[in-house]
Amino acid sequence: MIDFPGTEKEVRQLERFLTATEALPSSPDLDDLRDRALAHAERLSNAVSIGFAGEFGAGKSSLANMLAGADILPTGPQHLKLPLVIVAFSETPETTVGWWNREPVTYSGIVLEKAAADNPDFISVGINTPALREISLFDLPGSGALDDTYKQTLDLLKFVDCAIWCSNGTNAWRETERHLWSQVPQKLRDNSILAVTHADLPPVRDALDRVLSRLNKEKSGMFRAVVPIGTPVAVRAMAQEPEPDFALWEDCGGQKLAEHVLEAASARRQSDLDAARADLTEHFLPRLEALTEPDATPDLEGDGLASSDMGLPPLNNPILEDWLAAIASIREDLREASQIDPAAFLQSCQEIVEDFAERLDGGSEIDPEGDWIPSEFEKATDLLLLLQFETGDAPVKDAINILTQLSDSLAWAGSSVDPGHSRTGT
Repeated sequence: MIDFPGTEKEVRQLERFLTATEALPSSPDLDDLRDRALAHAERLSNAVSIGFAGEFGAGKSSLANMLAGADILPTGPQHLKLPLVIVAFSETPETTVGWWNREPVTYSGIVLEKAAADNPDFISVGINTPALREISLFDLPGSGALDDTYKQTLDLLKFVDCAIWCSNGTNAWRETERHLWSQVPQKLRDNSILAVTHADLPPVRDALDRVLSRLNKEKSGMFRAVVPIGTPVAVRAMAQEPEPDFALWEDCGGQKLAEHVLEAASARRQSDLDAARADLTEHFLPRLEALTEPDATPDLEGDGLASSDMGLPPLNNPILEDWLAAIASIREDLREASQIDPAAFLQSCQEIVEDFAERLDGGSEIDPEGDWIPSEFEKATDLLLLLQFETGDAPVKDAINILTQLSDSLAWAGSSVDPGHSRTGT
């Protein structure tokens, strides 16, 4: 099983940087950093896109259906002309019709014919398949031999992270295919797969060794792997009852192709993660540290929520990071307001504490020795409610003290706190 690298910690750090710098004066340097941070966060939050491309009749839609684990895309000779179709994760089945220059429209269920009638630029199909949490499948329209459809294929390949070029095994890797693929950026070629389809047909199967020998010699600089696949056999193998025929699944190439696809997607995710970590280390985290140094940000009208109170948390303490990010949102609201509304401020504090009290109720995110902390959040909820019935500045100061004490508690009791970290959070 291929394990995708986790990105949650890096996404949280990027979001903290974006939150902390949102209200700062614009400058070319800061704007560039924020654009880069946003791009990193979006890439790491979205599924890795796998594109299926090839000439007409190469079996790319059948292959996409196989890997999606659902018979969604029409295959074989058919009259339904479809644009780019994206298969992605959704809790409930839905079909979204999209255009490049206007708002999309979403229908309940899988309704490709209805979607195609809207003449969209692309269609997105959402299904509840767990694997699609990590990858999304882009089924590109088929291309012809050096006609205008080749240009469309090249344009759409710009939207994918990895690609599977499907080549009909009856005449594998023709010169027209080689011509198109040579125009694809090297970065995409290095992370793509050549799938030799129809490998289950006798003429293809009989000549497969010779064909694979030739293609493996030619793949250098073009593909990371060449994989023969008998898609109908693979689908039949996985549909066997009471359990899939794993021997047949492996023999027909299904297992090998699935592994190569996941390896390519995982490699792309790791590459994106490495790029984000490099920028975090060199640019984003140092800027955050500068923003959170004492006196780096003036106190907000004496409200006590200066950035010096929100020092960087240990980077391996997820619940503390989320807590500080929530408090930072209150600080940003205060900074934008002309004056503090005590009632609104106390209400915001109470809502945040209630949310974290519910989250801590399970007990899995804090050190076992901190089993008293959930009750502290529950008590804080009650105190904040009582403070809303008082008047003057005192309730606001009391609320700030409550938030600070809760921050100190989470600073050492997070799920992965460094053993050497001070129990006082300082």
